[in-house]
This record gives sequence, structure tokens and C-alpha cells, in this order.
Amino acid sequence: MATTSSISGISTASALASTNTAATTQLSGNSSEDYDRFLKLLTAQMKYQDPMQPTDPTQFVAQLAQFSQVEQQTKSNTYLKSILDAVSGSTSLSENAALLGRTVQTQLSQVTLSSAGATVPLTAQVNVGTLTGTRLEVLDASGTVVRKVSLNSGTTELTFDGKDSNGMALAAGTYKVRVVGDDASGARQSAGTVSNSGKITEVRRGSDGAVSLVLENGAEVSATDVTRLGTG
Repeated sequence: MATTSSISGISTASALASTNTAATTQLSGNSSEDYDRFLKLLTAQMKYQDPMQPTDPTQFVAQLAQFSQVEQQTKSNTYLKSILDAVSGSTSLSENAALLGRTVQTQLSQVTLSSAGATVPLTAQVNVGTLTGTRLEVLDASGTVVRKVSLNSGTTELTFDGKDSNGMALAAGTYKVRVVGDDASGARQSAGTVSNSGKITEVRRGSDGAVSLVLENGAEVSATDVTRLGTG
């Protein structure tokens, strides 16, 4: 009966089995790498076989069939994972759809201007009374303060007009917001929080899978930032 010759003490059949096991455990493995690995094993098997006792051709067919099965299983797992991700995202969207029409309050660390000079309603809360010069600061992507709005202690309802300190409309994009004040030494310190509230009119899921809520005032906030939920 024909036998499979060993290479460096390891039979090619065993090596192929190890390759198939590895391919099975790596759901997102690279198929081209698996092909290369298989071809190397096949070439080595043909090179080192005993010419007086050649390997049975049916073994090659069996190995090819086994490799094909592993490849199909790998692709199937990849497809199943993509389907699972899509279904999970749809479920999350459906669950949050129940929030439509509800009134929410969310804590903000940034605001998004949908267009140049767009307005965003905000609620600023100053809760540190030992600081002076309490204010709302708006920062661009580089961390530069582009707008300051003076605040009194307590809660202030305001609408950010989408302009910088010179009255020029800011470009569409995302800007950081914070409530700060100065301590006795003049150092900037956190003085409170920024929030937004309104009725939910739309639920969106981004390309990253994150769910955001669009409020009736035009603001778009993350569902994870919701701090209070009302009935309407």
C-alpha cells in the first residue's frame, strides 16, 4: 500500500491536517495564504515521494476535497458573521425606534454644525461657585478656543449661533464644548456641564454602528449620552 513520505519527521498528511485545523479556527483568515500553504505541501509531497512507491493519486484528490471543504466553511463563517452584524445593527435600531417622540436630555462634550453657521440650542450648567469668569468655550479640532460665551451661576439656556469670536460663521463640522472658569491663580478649571434637550424625531445608525438621535431642534446626539428621558 502506498504511504505518504515524511518531511523533517512530519508527514505531509499531518501537516495538511494541521493547516486545515488552523484554517477552521481562523474565521477571517486569508484564503490566498491557505492556497499558498496547500500548494507548498502538495509540491513537497510530490518532490519527496518514493519513485519506486509513488503516492496513490486518490490521496491528492482527497486532500483537494478536504481543502475545498475548509475553504467553503471559512467563507460560510465570514458570511454568517456579516449577517449577524447586520441583524444586530437592525435590532439595535429597532429597539431605539421606541424613543421616537420621547423627550430626552443628553450631556454633551461636542456639538455638530450641519452647515456653516448653523445654530445649536444648548443648556449650560455652572455648578462650581468658587471660580471666576465662568464661560462656555467652543473649540475646533485642533483644540483652539474659537468662541467664548459668559455664563452666570446656575442653569443658562442659550443657542450657539455657529459663529467664532469675530462674528464669522464657523465651517460645518464637530466642535468641542465645555464650561470652565478660573481659579485664584488664574488657571482654567472645569466649572460645569453642557447638555441638550428636545423631542426625538429620528433615530440613525452610523457606519460605525453607533446609534444617534436627531432632536426636533436639529441637534444630533449619541444615544449613549442620554441622561434623562421623558414622555413627550
